[in-house]
Parts: sequence; C-alpha cells; structure tokens
Amino acid sequence: MQASPLAVITLRREVAARYARIHRLWLTARNAYRRLHDAPVQNLSALRNAAQRLDQLERGRAALIRDLKALAD
Repeated sequence: MQASPLAVITLRREVAARYARIHRLWLTARNAYRRLHDAPVQNLSALRNAAQRLDQLERGRAALIRDLKALAD
C-alpha cells in the first residue's frame, strides 16, 4: 500500500522535529559530560551516568537520521 504524498510529508516533518529535539538534548548531554570530564575533581558516578545518557541519545539520533534518509527516497 502506497502512502499518500501528504502523509509522507507529515511524517518527514514529525521525524525532523523529533530529531531536532533529540539533537538539542544530545548537545546538552555532551556539554554536561565535557564539564564533568574537565572538572578538577571528577565525580565518577556522575561522569558514568553522563556518558550513558550521551550514548543513549547518540543511538536515538542515529536511528532518526536513518529514518529521515529513508523518507527522503
């Protein structure tokens, strides 16, 4: 079953909006990780949590990029 052009456009916009939100969250998480990493006294549990959050958001960003590329075809 072929999706209508309007449905594809709407889906692209929704995925792009989700990507923009995830990207902002990723930037915030990256800055938090860098700040924790560069601190003179490192809180290892906070650093580990920040790294896990950054990895989780990176995987989400990668999935959304794949979805956007698939919708572009």
